[in-house]
Amino acid sequence: MTSFAFVIEPPPQTRLAAGFLLLHTAAALLPWYTRCPPWLALLLSLAAVASFALCLARVPGRHCRLQGFAMDSEGCRAKLAADPGWRMARLGPGTRASRNWVLIDLRLGRSRAGWLLPRSAVPAGLFRRLKARARLHLLESDG
Repeated sequence: MTSFAFVIEPPPQTRLAAGFLLLHTAAALLPWYTRCPPWLALLLSLAAVASFALCLARVPGRHCRLQGFAMDSEGCRAKLAADPGWRMARLGPGTRASRNWVLIDLRLGRSRAGWLLPRSAVPAGLFRRLKARARLHLLESDG
């Protein structure tokens, strides 16, 4: 698959992280604003905070474990924050592509890592190759 070969090490996506922060803050405050029972409001607010932590772990930046992703004829490799080199990986079933974003789900043995990459995170040609590879993976996993 050399036509889909790429190496991605995107810069931190602070605007995406800020958008997630605003969205999850609103989700945490909304149950209190609508006067839900206190036990339900607390439960929903805690769920919003926990889901923010999960979302932030998928946004490229210092809170994300995944620092680099490469795919070429040798296969799929990932660069993690704690490791000095590249590790073999494979695309997981959660990999998806849309017009404006790509969700990368990587399996690294027993662990997982991933990114939510907006179109602005990488150059246009690289984004097209990444989208094509994600869609091809989706077709391969369905068939």
